[in-house]
Amino acid sequence: MRKLLLVITLFVSFSALAREISDFDMATYELLGKNGQLTGMQMRLSRANNQWVMEGKERGAPWRNISCDRGCEYRTSTKTEREMYLTSFPADISKQYDLSCIQNMANAFCWLAKKSEPMIGGYVLIALVTGKPVPMSLQRLTN
Repeated sequence: MRKLLLVITLFVSFSALAREISDFDMATYELLGKNGQLTGMQMRLSRANNQWVMEGKERGAPWRNISCDRGCEYRTSTKTEREMYLTSFPADISKQYDLSCIQNMANAFCWLAKKSEPMIGGYVLIALVTGKPVPMSLQRLTN
């Protein structure tokens, strides 16, 4: 019974990680080009004073804060927002994957999780200032 409870607890914990952006996702990422090549544009997700912070840089340059100024801090995306973002992907993606995001006025940082295996997926940055959400693939560089 104790082992079953432990397995259930771990499963629920991993499922929660797959559904929400958490401290687990604090890392350095690199934007991928259309053909999956690294572009040199890197982003680093962290927390400061209990707020999400996104920094960016070109490879070799110093980090700079690319989060918006005060008033547009990152927050958890609503279900309606996530559903809208999924429409910017090919139709089969929304059938096979769930999306969890944090966002501000400019972009959404998201984990695209396979519905059948929530720990399998990838990261995307969705530009929100273009009128229509534009997803861009990210590769995680650090743990």
